[in-house]
Amino acid sequence: MRRLPATMILLAGLLVAAAPQGDAAKEDLKKLEGSWSMIKGEDDGKPISDKSVITARLVIVGDKHTVDVGTLHIEGTHKVDPAAKPKAIDAMDTEGPYKGKKGLGIYKLEGDTVTFCFAAPDKARPTEFTTKSGTGMIMHTWTRAKK
Repeated sequence: MRRLPATMILLAGLLVAAAPQGDAAKEDLKKLEGSWSMIKGEDDGKPISDKSVITARLVIVGDKHTVDVGTLHIEGTHKVDPAAKPKAIDAMDTEGPYKGKKGLGIYKLEGDTVTFCFAAPDKARPTEFTTKSGTGMIMHTWTRAKK
């Protein structure tokens, strides 16, 4: 749990980019909108604690996101590039410990489940959905919150 703040910050901060905002990007942004609950996560090759997973919430509205985990609150903006393989997402925190830092990630959206994998700020974008010890990569899987 001691790495959770960095994990959540990276996720939120890692959800803005120079990616194109064409029709496909607009469609994916629309699909990502809503409230999400984390169902699992990894940070640097280690699972995130169940307690942290249960409390994590992600809200996406357009190109803005908010992440709350306990008392940690993060806000930011993001852009997606669904034409990239795998799909790319770039994020910038506007509030929180990594304010002003850009994060490069990838994502896959399958129905009401989305998985994000992000590199640490200022590191190269991941190419696969995995985390390994020593890489600083984080990965989270979220499910659409029930209304």
